[in-house]
Amino acid sequence: MSRQGHIWLLGLSGSGKTTIGPLLAKLLDLPFQDTDEMIVRTAKRPIPDIFSTEGEPGFRQRETRVIHDLEKQSPAVVACGGGAVLLKANRDCMHRTGVRVYLRIPLGILHDRLKQKKDRPLLLQGDLTTTLSDQLNAREPWYQESEIQIDADQDSPARVAQQIFQRLSIDA
Repeated sequence: MSRQGHIWLLGLSGSGKTTIGPLLAKLLDLPFQDTDEMIVRTAKRPIPDIFSTEGEPGFRQRETRVIHDLEKQSPAVVACGGGAVLLKANRDCMHRTGVRVYLRIPLGILHDRLKQKKDRPLLLQGDLTTTLSDQLNAREPWYQESEIQIDADQDSPARVAQQIFQRLSIDA
């Protein structure tokens, strides 16, 4: 496995991509990018506003543009939105341009991390545990395609970043 290219961090909302990403980027001496932050920057409005005016399809179009824009940029550690894997074009781009890392977290821990969050529109639709379970069932086959899979609930974010770094070094 080559480290030439992006390191795409994948997983459900709350799995630690945005926390672990900068730590891993520092270890790899790469820049850090967050697709959700890039969407907010280019749209000049928060994600809940995008969902309320454009719905999930509009948000996914923006997400795909950001992922494909990253394809043209120098390697970075990239935290992807949890649903980025839903579109084949995104999965193909990530596979072609780097290494995918799936951060696995048990649903109970995700529930505890996310139960107070109000800025994630897809998590506000009904019972949180059911929503997370449904999302995992829909997305996990594509998360499982990742070259690296890490149980990210056992250690600190710094330790998880170190584990990914070691896997990238071993597999290079």
